[in-house]
Amino acid sequence: MTPELRWLRSFLAVAEEQHFSRAARRLNLAQPALTAHIQQLEAALGATLFERTNRMGGLTPAGRALLPEAVAIVNRAEGLERKVREVAHGETGLLRLGVIPPAATSAAAFSLRRLTSELPGVEVQVQQGYQDRLEHLLLDGDLDLMIGRPPENKSLAHRRLFVEQQGVLLRVDDELAKNEVILLRQLGGLRLVLLRGNPHFGQNFLELAAKHGVPLTALHAAEDFPSLHWMVRAGFGVAPCSLLLADALPGGLVAKPLRPSLPKLEIHALWRGHVPPPPAARWLKMIGEPFA
Repeated sequence: MTPELRWLRSFLAVAEEQHFSRAARRLNLAQPALTAHIQQLEAALGATLFERTNRMGGLTPAGRALLPEAVAIVNRAEGLERKVREVAHGETGLLRLGVIPPAATSAAAFSLRRLTSELPGVEVQVQQGYQDRLEHLLLDGDLDLMIGRPPENKSLAHRRLFVEQQGVLLRVDDELAKNEVILLRQLGGLRLVLLRGNPHFGQNFLELAAKHGVPLTALHAAEDFPSLHWMVRAGFGVAPCSLLLADALPGGLVAKPLRPSLPKLEIHALWRGHVPPPPAARWLKMIGEPFA
């Protein structure tokens, strides 16, 4: 018969207290139940563990041999219980997060920093990418949570985090950069630098320009956002830009509001299944209401 964990806990309590009544009170057990645990453990091991006289006589040689093994087993079991509980409650574990670049705002970064500060047992891994690619990774189980636009795949659950307003990205030495607000008609005849392979990025900009009769040439030439920033800095044209990221732009660039304004874009947290993975759920609970 394999010894049960509760028997070993009772054995350790009696060994440490050297008294059955005190050990029973410590374990919140009735003394007959504690005595039964010791008897069941002795029967399972085929050895007497305590010297039985009119008073507690201490451990037998078999009891002394069992003591360090019992301590190790109980400590390991309690550590395992604690670890599983912490993971289940999102207090430890890994959060694999995907973020579309326009959603990589200071507010999002601050909220993740708060998560790791309050829950140092949670490790956060972040990768940026386009919406379609990150959704595929999320569906394949390679991401736990994603920050992006409302999902195209209706099987993904989501919750709104914030709303962003897009403006226009310019060189700081551009004549238009002197204005507090850029009028859409002032961009007529310019090239709009866009991401290659991302049909969503800049589509609202092009539709707004077409609606108001402003000629813009779409230049789908940037592989990623660092490339897009470099191309604007190099004078290839202007580009769409989230105004929430205006303070984090590389040197030589500035983001300005556009009039008429572009439609606001909702940024959501996306996950698989009905309930987010525990660390993701803790983060979503921590940030509470949608943030800006």
